[in-house]
Amino acid sequence: MKDKKRMAKKTIILYVLNIIKRFSSEEHPVSQTAICNYLNDIEISCDRKTVGRNISYLKDFGYPIEKIEGKGYYMDKKALEHLEKYFII
Repeated sequence: MKDKKRMAKKTIILYVLNIIKRFSSEEHPVSQTAICNYLNDIEISCDRKTVGRNISYLKDFGYPIEKIEGKGYYMDKKALEHLEKYFII
């Protein structure tokens, strides 16, 4: 179990990305707290600040993650498709 926790800490950013891609939309953004609660439910220990920091890293890397003040984050799907096409070319 200890190894699983250690591995999860290194991959939290991937979990955050996956949650935002799969479970959010402009109509239904997901909050940092909701992401944190989901990760804790699947036994990945993290806090809201960690989630926020990882979202910031993903945005800096170029992922089209948008924020709706007071509600949460979502992935701009059209911009993501454009980004994926760019990487393929």
